[in-house]
Amino acid sequence: MGRTKSRKLIIIGIDSAPLWLLKKFSAEHSRKDGFSKVFGFGKKGVMDLESTLPPMTGAAWPSFYTGLQPSRHGSMDFFVLDRHYTKQLVYFDNSKGAFWDVLGRRGFTSFIITPPMAVSPSSEKNVHMMSGWPLAPRFNSKKIEKYAKENSFAGEPEIEKELKEGRVTLEEASAQYTASARARAKMTMEIAKREDFDLMFSCFTETDRMQHYSLNNQRWEKYVMPIYSVISDVIRELYEHASGNYDDFAIMAVSDHGAQPIHSKFLINSWLIREGYANLKKSVEEQYNSKKNGPDARYAIRELLMKSRLRKVYDKMPRKMHNAAYKVAGSLLSGASAGSYTRIHDFDFDMGRTKAFASVSNGPVSMIWINDSRFDAPLVTGSSKEKIKSEIKDRLIKINSNGKRVIASVIDGEDYYGKNPAFIAPDMLIEAKSGYTIDVFNYSSSSIYMKPEISRSGDHQRHGIFAVKSSSNGAKWPAGGAWIGDINGYILRFFGSGRSK
Repeated sequence: MGRTKSRKLIIIGIDSAPLWLLKKFSAEHSRKDGFSKVFGFGKKGVMDLESTLPPMTGAAWPSFYTGLQPSRHGSMDFFVLDRHYTKQLVYFDNSKGAFWDVLGRRGFTSFIITPPMAVSPSSEKNVHMMSGWPLAPRFNSKKIEKYAKENSFAGEPEIEKELKEGRVTLEEASAQYTASARARAKMTMEIAKREDFDLMFSCFTETDRMQHYSLNNQRWEKYVMPIYSVISDVIRELYEHASGNYDDFAIMAVSDHGAQPIHSKFLINSWLIREGYANLKKSVEEQYNSKKNGPDARYAIRELLMKSRLRKVYDKMPRKMHNAAYKVAGSLLSGASAGSYTRIHDFDFDMGRTKAFASVSNGPVSMIWINDSRFDAPLVTGSSKEKIKSEIKDRLIKINSNGKRVIASVIDGEDYYGKNPAFIAPDMLIEAKSGYTIDVFNYSSSSIYMKPEISRSGDHQRHGIFAVKSSSNGAKWPAGGAWIGDINGYILRFFGSGRSK
């Protein structure tokens, strides 16, 4: 490819990359890595980028794609809650207008590689797309499919179940995720060298997966840093290629949120039950209190129902059948497992005796709903709703463990989401302090804390990263303090004075 004067933008997405980790990586690589060599750190280098609330893939990446708040693009997490207390799985809605589609309609050509939550490829003719996690990749053009096959890249390896069950070690998982990142990097580099594009966006999701399973492990760097090394190398190579071939370009790195090691889980529904705001069904309480040696058959079947394969069958049902199927599951399979902790679902609550319950977001920012007229079995009416919200907020903020506060803040859900018909917004967003994550599933009558399981060795943080290196005269980029959705406007304006094909 000869030297070109058309404007180019290359975006590298790094799921869950935090600023603290990139600085550590850079310091340990003698500042020869792609992050510091290409971007540097500080006001004009790699900087903090504010994520959505909660800071989750399901909400944050769609905000990056569209520039919209979750209340407008419709994804507040991986799920939304309907009036039947039923979680509905959601993905990115292509009709909301991702930046690659907007640019495609203006005649700009894009190559888009595995954008998370965008599980359906673009229908724009100028967009060559390999769709992203959490579903298997799909392609909208033979051209990009050819690059994937040439590089033996089929998306992030599906080994999470094996990791949880201990059938894949952290060493083996790191090797597989690193190999996947390397194949994605090679594919990205080949497209950059061979194709005439205006925009290229390639997103690495392996970082998030490995961080969830290892960040509180003493040897976490051994498992996580090899993946960052691959990404660092491809950033450096892309920049060197762009510098030698493009007169007008920018290269960007962005993450949807950050990550942190987790040392304890706060069991928010255990707390709500203890404080009298929520109640489990009598049958669940009796089973839990019976202290059986093992979970009964109903519980085992119910847990199987919620696992990925059968969940996919449920998700493929017509939407009008979801509530009926879930109610049947709830009535037939509701029950508790034995031991100090039990795993509960929304249908285990006695909603006729529940004023408030936590659901959907299972992370450092969780959600509480007041059981009012938006739901099938409302218990809270009139002005008592605000009183209950105020009580819960005051009590949550006072919780401490070993003399330290557990909850950092309680944010009003209506203030954040507004009145939105897309989903029933939570009434409160509960943000944990650093080192804690919030659990909506596990229940104990004796404790509101739990040691994190291996899949929550690391969890999210409220801030991700943003960095850009540009040779374009007049191109404007945020200097700091940006929200993830703000970057969308800068991307579109970058091409505002560019050549339209």
